[in-house]
Amino acid sequence: MKRRMASLLLCTAMVSSLLTGCGNGQKTEEASSGKEGKTLEVWLPAKLNGEDEAVWNEIAAPFEKEHGVDVTFQFISWKDYEAKYASGISTNSGPDVGYMYVEMFPTYIDAGAVEDLGEYLTDEDFEKYTVLGDQYKIFGKNYGIAQAGASGALAMFYNKDILASLNEEAPETWEDVLRIAKAATKDTDGDGTVDQYGVAQGWGQTFYQDLNWNWYSFLYQAGGDIFDKDGKCILDEKEGIETAEFLYELKDYLPEDTMSLKNAEAFEKYFLTGKAAIGFVSTGISTDAQLKDAGINYGFSYELKGANGDMGARASVDQLVLMSAAEDKQLAFDFIKYATGEEGGEKYHELTDSAPNMVGQPWHGVPELEESHLKAVEEGTIRPITAARRAPEVYDYLWKDLQEMMNGSMTPEEAMKDVTEYANSLDYSAPSK
Repeated sequence: MKRRMASLLLCTAMVSSLLTGCGNGQKTEEASSGKEGKTLEVWLPAKLNGEDEAVWNEIAAPFEKEHGVDVTFQFISWKDYEAKYASGISTNSGPDVGYMYVEMFPTYIDAGAVEDLGEYLTDEDFEKYTVLGDQYKIFGKNYGIAQAGASGALAMFYNKDILASLNEEAPETWEDVLRIAKAATKDTDGDGTVDQYGVAQGWGQTFYQDLNWNWYSFLYQAGGDIFDKDGKCILDEKEGIETAEFLYELKDYLPEDTMSLKNAEAFEKYFLTGKAAIGFVSTGISTDAQLKDAGINYGFSYELKGANGDMGARASVDQLVLMSAAEDKQLAFDFIKYATGEEGGEKYHELTDSAPNMVGQPWHGVPELEESHLKAVEEGTIRPITAARRAPEVYDYLWKDLQEMMNGSMTPEEAMKDVTEYANSLDYSAPSK
């Protein structure tokens, strides 16, 4: 999922100015009630390739009929998403129901702009939903409900034909990846120029989006995280340094133009053309279609192990949220329950090929992924990133340091110590109430 999150830094500053009272203000009656009856305003990212309006109108129709309400949608580009929210909250013209991903939550929680769903959720909800457990909470509370299960989980893809030519099996560990990458990087046509690479990986993204594919999962495989439970950065610890060292070792087996390509571009240019043994991208319908169109004989795994045997695969678990300014909070929550539940939620999964978010729901994604994906979710291998205050600033700094490291301007240890020092110079404290 392509997110334009660089603007979140600006939005954080904008919303921070609202911490004294604005987040709990009520929208005007005109904004919540149409001339002919109730209205409910919902803001969502435009992410369904132009089909958002048709999909959501179909999903919402039964709810509108049952509740006598007109559900209106705004579909916002990822590029403008955070700025739109910041503007809406600052002018008291935001939605009744919103959509947030992990990086957004801290700013809007601190602004009092989103509701803790603790008083709305029932014991039955916790039994039915698979997306309300601890790893889906923000600061220990349920501030939203995910429409779908973990999506866009990072996997390791490998070219079976290249591996067979090297007498190699599917890699299971970092050690395997390094060995295979070294052997695969070579001149295959005898013209004196390397034309096959170990790993199709790009480091040229201009902001921190590609941490989704180039960092988080590897850090989890090392047994680490960016932040501890108190929100302090811990990248200078053993796990962070080991992760950076692994990526640094890979750089000799990456394409020569790796620093000018986004990760998705490198995957398309080298893995999908059969010129790389391994690639790391998100799984899903679009990746599956690319691979099948390219005719690549491939395998995949969510279970790559780091030096100590740990596994981890970053995934998105974005959530529908109840905005504090909603005039009819119960109606807004009812829509969230409907849109994520057995009727509206299952319709969404069917129309968008999304992963299930409740016990016993059918799988609508790529058939070949089902068993591995559900197993990895159940075992906790597939997981979202950790929420933390000031995180976007840390991510941005981390990405720049990793680029410097891959350019050879910093050692792995220097990069991790530098970003940790910067991160822990920031104020992570929650605002006083």
